[in-house]
Amino acid sequence: MWTVVGEVFGGSHRMFLEPLQSVGESLKWEKQKEVEWLGSSQEMGSVSTWSPNFWRKDLEEKLIQYMTAQIPLFGSSSNTDETALKQHLNQLETTFLPSLEDRGGVFKEAGLLVTYARCCHASLSSHLSMLTDSNHFSFSQCLLVYEWGLKMYERETCLRPRQTSQHSLSLDVQCLMWIVLKTEEKLLAVTQKEVGKALKEAFDTGKPHCADAAVIQMLTEKMEAACRVSESLSEKVEAVCLEECLRFLE
Repeated sequence: MWTVVGEVFGGSHRMFLEPLQSVGESLKWEKQKEVEWLGSSQEMGSVSTWSPNFWRKDLEEKLIQYMTAQIPLFGSSSNTDETALKQHLNQLETTFLPSLEDRGGVFKEAGLLVTYARCCHASLSSHLSMLTDSNHFSFSQCLLVYEWGLKMYERETCLRPRQTSQHSLSLDVQCLMWIVLKTEEKLLAVTQKEVGKALKEAFDTGKPHCADAAVIQMLTEKMEAACRVSESLSEKVEAVCLEECLRFLE
């Protein structure tokens, strides 16, 4: 039954509308039988065609698998090249997400849009989390991902009042906000780590005056970079920097 799902991602998806509609009908049947079973307290095994593997969950796993395979490669998460990261985020915005939206139409007609949209959000969230969870990601790289997520969130928020039922797929603003918040957590953690490391290295030089200037410059650069993206983020970065400085001086 799931072969058609892979075909939708591999070719002209309009050709597979009818078999995909059959998948949608099968899931409706499964849901109906589940409701009947819960209502009658009968064993589901009495239904000869019942699948114990829960078809909707299987479908979601397959969709996420196919969607993940469509994500442009970023090379290695240890890549510290900001230009490469910018290009990757641009590919997500201009290639990956539009391709998901394009396929969303056929899933909508098949009655599977809710499941499809949920999997779109899951695959994107998982990919961005994988990027920022790398120990090699720097403050500036995390800031790039944060800024990208914030831009996507603000764009969807602005578009939402004008959306109609004709739209096949839209990134869920709650999903995008979750991405922004999780990236913010990682950004602040990286800030703390980099500030602590810089303080230790600066004062280990044995030149207090040079150390003071270097640390102040680093803190200023981080806060200014964050401020260019969001004033509230800048305040949080500043708080983390000051907290780490106080911890170091204790």
